[in-house]
Amino acid sequence: MKVCFVVCVLSRVVVSCSGENSRFEKSFNYSPGMMQVLRETLTDLSEEAHGYLVHLLGARSVENAQKCFFQVVKYLAEAAASGVNVVMKYLAQFLMAAGVDVEMPVNSITPDAVVYIGQWLLLALIGYWLLSLAFRLVASTLRRVLWLLKLGVVLGLFCLILSDSSAGTETTALRLAGLVSVCVLLGIGHSGTGGDNTYLEDQVRVLERRVREMERRKDK
Repeated sequence: MKVCFVVCVLSRVVVSCSGENSRFEKSFNYSPGMMQVLRETLTDLSEEAHGYLVHLLGARSVENAQKCFFQVVKYLAEAAASGVNVVMKYLAQFLMAAGVDVEMPVNSITPDAVVYIGQWLLLALIGYWLLSLAFRLVASTLRRVLWLLKLGVVLGLFCLILSDSSAGTETTALRLAGLVSVCVLLGIGHSGTGGDNTYLEDQVRVLERRVREMERRKDK
């Protein structure tokens, strides 16, 4: 439910602010087609999340939550814009007093510009989080697949060793010992549990140190 609320609010912020900040967008070289696709996608997500939240909480609760959120965003944007403008003003005066003639790229920052920059930063963070999550899932899947492939090869070799009726007992034992050694070297005996075992060992060592310290204090 929290995810749906965040998606709904974020989508509405992006869609509404993207229309209000069209002049700010023109200063950057964004593709109109890309922006149109992004707005349509966010609009669809917003409608789906809004409908789900209305079904769960009711229309009045969702509207009140959105109003409060937009008021907070507006207040923070105005405060941030005024703060940045003050800093830019004092910085320009300081540079002029130091004899440095520097023209600021922007005369003043508006709250709409702050919201515009903030929404794209938020979208960038969400995109980074989604990409990192996707890469982790892909890496975990590949590790599992490789582990299954190695396990399948080992089982195949094990069956071949046992099915060789012409080999003697000592030869079969040596082959199995070699296969076990290869399994140990390749780490086929475990599947991603090494980190947990290491963590438990560290915790045991910490407890042992604490027990030793307590014994030393008692002896003193």
